[in-house]
Parts: sequence; structure tokens; C-alpha cells
Amino acid sequence: MKLDRNENTDGVGKYAVINLRKLNETCGHAGIFHRWSPEVEQALKTLEDVGALEWGRVGEQDEFFLVKLKDVFAPGALRGYAAMADGVDPEWAAEVREMLPRSGIDSPFCKRPD
Repeated sequence: MKLDRNENTDGVGKYAVINLRKLNETCGHAGIFHRWSPEVEQALKTLEDVGALEWGRVGEQDEFFLVKLKDVFAPGALRGYAAMADGVDPEWAAEVREMLPRSGIDSPFCKRPD
């Protein structure tokens, strides 16, 4: 198996990320009962309605933990993931390992998680 971004001609993968902190900063306070402006709420609702939005809530089916390559701790996560995948899908593990030279302190964007 290959990473989606390595199979698609546009280089886009399976997921896109919405930075909710930045969304909060951009929208400001939208009122007592609303976290975001009506336009943003509608956009998120549209994505949710078609099943394209996963909130990653604790204990739910699509709970997740996102690690960006610029994260200083990313290499450990990538190595561990690839090691676990090796016995099941060596091609997938190799694709994950290919990200190592761009991760952690080798990323020009390296930073500690915030």
C-alpha cells in the first residue's frame, strides 16, 4: 500500500487539517451560543453532513493524534509506526520512513509542539 499523497498527481493525501485555534482567532467570538461565525459554522456543518469531518474526540471511533513532520518529536513517532507496519506491509513502512529526513530537527520548520 502507498500513501495517498504519493499516488495522487496533485500530491494531496487522504486528509486535510483544520487548525481550530487559527479558526477561533480569525472568527473571534461569534456570540454566546456560537463558537464561530454563521458562515464558518455552515461550512463545518456541510463537511460534517457529508462525512468528511472527523473531530477526533476522545473515546470516539475516529479519535486521532496528529503529528506534523515539523514536530521535534516526529522522528520517534515515524520510526515506531514504521517498525510496527513492517511485518504487515513493508511497502507502507518504507513510505513512512521516507518522511524521516524531513522530520524533527531535519525539518526547516522544526518546533516543539504547542
